[in-house]
Amino acid sequence: MCRKELFIVGAAIVIVTAVMMFFPVTGSAGSPDPPTPPILNEVLKKLDNIPPAWSQKLPAEQRFVLVLDDEAVLDKETGLVWERDVSSSGTPNWYDAIVYCTSLTKGGRNGWHLPTIEQLASQLDMSVLDSPKLPEGHPFIGVLPHAYWSATTDASNGNLALSVGFNRGLVFSFDKLALRRVWCVRGGQSHDGY
Repeated sequence: MCRKELFIVGAAIVIVTAVMMFFPVTGSAGSPDPPTPPILNEVLKKLDNIPPAWSQKLPAEQRFVLVLDDEAVLDKETGLVWERDVSSSGTPNWYDAIVYCTSLTKGGRNGWHLPTIEQLASQLDMSVLDSPKLPEGHPFIGVLPHAYWSATTDASNGNLALSVGFNRGLVFSFDKLALRRVWCVRGGQSHDGY
């Protein structure tokens, strides 16, 4: 955890403790679970929005949350927001895939981009025997067992870009003029930093 996250967590713990001391929780007689004060609920909601650590591993029902009018999915493991339905993205070349994502509006929001290879590969679940190799119970629509473009250029050849094949979970290099599928994302790094 970075210093900022530790500070936020520490501050939240102090606030929760202060609230509990000054506003003691009282329940009705015989109630096994006393009611939670409204202010504590607000603190808990804020704690839920602390950026995730990439080291955590969550089951799909806890990992993925529908957001932006159910047109996108928040991945609580990475903090990234993915478009939910990718069936209309087609199969453009790499250059057109970048344009497609940067001009995309989903859930009334812009700011989408082609994911880096690390971001795209974070969706893979190699324990899944079938394809696409996504976590069991995922909420995505239209993800096919095909190769999807990443924003990452192949370090050994600038004419190639990396993609992830969701049929076998492998990373491939393809000519940037080849036709591949697209899955846009919001948040995180929006291009390779190499």
